[in-house]
Amino acid sequence: MTQHWTENSTRLKLLVGVMTTLLVIGLILLVVGIARTSKELSDQSAQLTAKMSDVPIKLAPGDSLIDLTADNGRLYLAIRHQNGGQSVVVLDSKTGERLGQLNLETTQ
Repeated sequence: MTQHWTENSTRLKLLVGVMTTLLVIGLILLVVGIARTSKELSDQSAQLTAKMSDVPIKLAPGDSLIDLTADNGRLYLAIRHQNGGQSVVVLDSKTGERLGQLNLETTQ
């Protein structure tokens, strides 16, 4: 009977050792995955910042920027013109390409 108890004890110790090893390996893989994802996100952020800072956006003399909004990869610039009119300029946020302009007009 003593021999049966020691066999079960040895099996339990082996099982606990295997489970502990799997747990440690899982935690190591989790930390590596988080570090890798963090690095990818910081690289993407740096690339976006570099691209955005290199794109000049020109306004006509006397025009002023009222508001700036970003959505779905586009930038929307609300501009007040020197003559008092207003418009919204739509730009691609990656390239700075001008996609269009919405002229705001009043009806009389």
